[in-house]
Amino acid sequence: MESYRDVFISESMEHLNTLTQGLLELEKGNQQVITEIFRAAHTLKGMAATMGYEGMASITHEMENLLDAIREGRVEINSEIVDLLFEAVDLLEAALNSLTQGDEENIDATEISSKLSRYTGTGKKEKQPQRRDGAEEVHRAGAGVKRVDVELDRDCTLKSVRAFMTFRELKELGEIVKCIPDEDRLEDGDFDRSFSIFLKTGASDDEIKERILKKVSEVAGVEVHSVETAPQKSGGTKSEMKSVQTVRVSIERLDSLMNLVGELVISKSRLFQIKNKYAIDELNETLAYIDKLTTSLQEEVQEMRMVEVSYVFDRFPRMVRDLAKKEGKKVEFIVKGRDIELDRTVLDEIGDPLVHLLRNCIDHGIEPPEERLEKGKSEVGRVMLKARRVKDHVEIVVEDDGRGIDPEKIKRIAVERGLISEKEASGMSPEDARMLIFTPGFSSAEKVTDISGRGVGLDVVRNKILALGGTVELESEVDRGTRFVLKLPLTLAITKALLISAGGRIYAIPLNNVSEILNVKREDLTTVMGQEVIQLRGRILPVYDLITLLGKPATGNGSDARPVVVVEKGGNLIGIAVDELIGQQEIVIKGLEGKLRDVRGFAGSTIMGDGRVSLILDIASLEVG
Repeated sequence: MESYRDVFISESMEHLNTLTQGLLELEKGNQQVITEIFRAAHTLKGMAATMGYEGMASITHEMENLLDAIREGRVEINSEIVDLLFEAVDLLEAALNSLTQGDEENIDATEISSKLSRYTGTGKKEKQPQRRDGAEEVHRAGAGVKRVDVELDRDCTLKSVRAFMTFRELKELGEIVKCIPDEDRLEDGDFDRSFSIFLKTGASDDEIKERILKKVSEVAGVEVHSVETAPQKSGGTKSEMKSVQTVRVSIERLDSLMNLVGELVISKSRLFQIKNKYAIDELNETLAYIDKLTTSLQEEVQEMRMVEVSYVFDRFPRMVRDLAKKEGKKVEFIVKGRDIELDRTVLDEIGDPLVHLLRNCIDHGIEPPEERLEKGKSEVGRVMLKARRVKDHVEIVVEDDGRGIDPEKIKRIAVERGLISEKEASGMSPEDARMLIFTPGFSSAEKVTDISGRGVGLDVVRNKILALGGTVELESEVDRGTRFVLKLPLTLAITKALLISAGGRIYAIPLNNVSEILNVKREDLTTVMGQEVIQLRGRILPVYDLITLLGKPATGNGSDARPVVVVEKGGNLIGIAVDELIGQQEIVIKGLEGKLRDVRGFAGSTIMGDGRVSLILDIASLEVG
């Protein structure tokens, strides 16, 4: 069974997620999800029993009994029961975490099983006799019924899990009328490698096949027949069916593959340099083809690493629900854009920042019900988490309709904590004052709790997002709410950059940081309060010499005009004067190691086609002013 542990953990996490999301819906009064929750608990019980994890099997058995009682109306759902079921889910998750670390199951199921059984009594509920009028069910369903024949791989490890996942995917396409063998036998894994599901749907045959083959692993093939013309089930052969379309691959192998593609991109850049040096027709033709293949391979590998943000977002509804309940607040939590995709590396890093932002929404943003009513608001606060694709990056928005951020209060607290002086506070704009909440050590909490008040949080959020090559924007209005916008790159591995020269060295600026490029003459520059600026479409744009920003003496290029790269920093545009523009190029981002890791102004390094190492500028951490 050890060889199946990883599969068991992965599939069980999916079922726990189904349980969590379903219980949240059930608490809202959506009784339609009870069957799906029950099936998830039932499947998890069978998987745990098969693997010999008795504690998990015992907990899920009692959960199944209670859910069955709720489904049949023998037990009425309430907040106390939902809390108890969540307690059981937490224990199951703790057991899975132990298994993930290579430890034993390591949970005591006695207490929680006893609590669950109090609502249902002792003894296992007998199954209802199965209906035998399957043909009549299909006939009553009317037109549009299709029979979906599914064959699993010969070495499929957990048949009941694959059947459940197929069942779940088909429910998204229509109404399931009947299945052969019956649902209980499918859930228990009591069938050979083949099963059939009768589905009333408007989806095409290809849509049905593609959904199953794309979403369910270890499927050897799928056939779809109209009920009127369906031949008798013969079991089929693997050669008659479409071949398997998915395979489970570890993230470590994808990382290794991405590194190899990165090396290929570097070699391609070297070939381009050779092409520019030698006029060889055969080389030009071959290189054009290699360029096309390399680009296609790079896009495919990056696509393989893309994961829907629901991978992270789905953990938050439960967290928000528990925090709101603990704080005595009523909160409606809305999640949008769950299907937006990000590189797995980026996605793994944004979990903690989002936790900080959501906890701040609940603790600082949303008011207690009585306070909201006094302000003429609904007693139920609204917190929204949404993702959206914008050009070559993804925006993640966290917003609430709570108190908002009072800039005067923020300045007062910052002065009291010694973060700024009275003079600095008096000359500070409301926008700049609000940005003080990202200062290390800042906290507006009046008391320290397990939610906030320790002065750690939003500065961590900003630093993490900046380290990912992203930006953080803040919008707020008193008594109207607060809105955080995180802009993130799609991937961290390979990106397009603008290569520039300054002080005799070549640097790279990621293109997503570049707003535009100007050619600025010396007479266009004006000095204001010791800072060189230019007029750009009616606004003042400060211009900084890159070499000076990097702590070296300015050299200049000896010309009356210099290229200026306009970039976004902290929500404002600034100009960076360089000696020469070299051009755009795909670069492979390499992390800085050792002492270089803490050097401000650099996000990493890249290897050029000729073998030279160039540093990648981190615009967000450049010290200006």
